[in-house]
This record gives sequence, C-alpha cells and structure tokens, in this order.
Amino acid sequence: MRNEYSAQLRDDLNVQVLAALHSRGIVNVAAVAEEVRRRNLAENIALEDVEFLVVQVSQLYGAHMEFDGLTAIIEECGSLDNGQPNANGGFGVQDEATESARDPMQ
Repeated sequence: MRNEYSAQLRDDLNVQVLAALHSRGIVNVAAVAEEVRRRNLAENIALEDVEFLVVQVSQLYGAHMEFDGLTAIIEECGSLDNGQPNANGGFGVQDEATESARDPMQ
C-alpha cells in the first residue's frame, strides 16, 4: 500500500466520511470506500486500500463504523432481488430456508 495519496483523494475521503457521519450517524466503510474509489479512478488504488483509509479517517473523527459490504450493493442496485434465479433456484439472496418458511405447503 502506498503512503502518499493525492490531495484530491484525501479531500474526498474527509468529505465522504463526514457526509456519511452527519447524514446517518454511522460510516458504512464499504459504501464510502467504493464512492471514493469511483471518484478517484485515476489514482488506480485498490478498494481494500481505500477501505483502510476510510477506517483511519473514521477513527480520527471518532465515528461509529459499519462493515457491511452488502449494504453498498443494495444502495447501488436498489434491491437484492433482480428477478433472476440464483444458484439455489431461489431469487435474490434468499436461501432455501427462507423460501420454505414463506411457503406453508412445504
């Protein structure tokens, strides 16, 4: 991991972490890191490295953090159920136990 990052990347980190903190009261590390990475594609920095930086900035502000990458996917797509069957034959990310709990005939 590099030790030197552009001023733009560092500014984006601060702005995005503070925005998440003020809007939700908690920083979703995966979502903020993905947003910062997208805004700074020219930096060619790995998502894992950006996540590490988001954690550092969040700690600097004493922010509560959430490490749920699935939430980042939901925010991007809007829904987990895209109408296509998954590997288990169900839809979305629901497993067979969830599907059978919905169907009383099984």
